[in-house]
Amino acid sequence: MKEQIGKRIRKIRESKDLSQENMASELDITTSAYSKIERGTTDPSASRLLQIAKILEVDVTVFFQEIKPVATIADPSKQYGFASKSDIEELMYMIKQLQTEMEKMKSEMHAGKKVPVKKKRK
Repeated sequence: MKEQIGKRIRKIRESKDLSQENMASELDITTSAYSKIERGTTDPSASRLLQIAKILEVDVTVFFQEIKPVATIADPSKQYGFASKSDIEELMYMIKQLQTEMEKMKSEMHAGKKVPVKKKRK
């Protein structure tokens, strides 16, 4: 159970772009002690969990809830979970690459060049 709580704390912390050092400083503990909470090697007290929840600006019950699968695009009203800064940056990079490729294809089409099309195999 404490491992799952630690994983949830880490995911939320990363989504808020906070470091373990930031958290440890806010909690007035060592980075090593905080790291043990996220790894699940130490069992944080209820008061410590409340402090962490306050810093992360979430309800403490979030740490005890099962992680729900990511909702599909078909239902935009559902929550999509937490994404870390690196997750967002990677997606932004991929989108930029796609945009560049699309612009290249558009300019080739306007220039009258044939755009290679991959054929589906049966």
